[in-house]
Amino acid sequence: MDGYWIYHFNKAPDVPGLNLFKQNPRTELYYILSGTNTGYGFYGIKTSTEKFLRLTFFDDTGKIIGSDRYFGLSTRSGMARLGSYASYLANYIADTEKLQEDETRSPENKGFIEFRKDYVRKALKWLGKKEAEAFPGCESYKIELLTVIPEDIRDRKDRKPELYVIEEGLYPIR
Repeated sequence: MDGYWIYHFNKAPDVPGLNLFKQNPRTELYYILSGTNTGYGFYGIKTSTEKFLRLTFFDDTGKIIGSDRYFGLSTRSGMARLGSYASYLANYIADTEKLQEDETRSPENKGFIEFRKDYVRKALKWLGKKEAEAFPGCESYKIELLTVIPEDIRDRKDRKPELYVIEEGLYPIR
């Protein structure tokens, strides 16, 4: 409750009955044993930022003629699975970057890292190819793996969420 009140009213609440339950040296043991002091951000389910794929279609002059985020999927289950695959790819890329930063790189490890990078490039290419071929007038397509940049709640500005491109590729149809 303190967090809500401080955020919305810029001051701590001062309610005599509730002050007894505020975290203090006398109640600290209860908060530790009950897990109440852990907060929601770290242990909450589905707390990561959304990752998604976006497909953009181009004509022969390079002009955008359309875009699709759901790859023609129309069921909730299909869209959820596509979102899960986008998260998987983002985690796969992050793991590959961690491997690349490893100081003990061997020639085998370098080949493994290139294999992982090639997998991501090919997966993105083939994910969009069928949709792009079926789109009228499409000569090339761009596929992007995106994430939403979380906004700072202390900033308190109403604005459109910003997107960050994790990986992208531009491919011709033929």
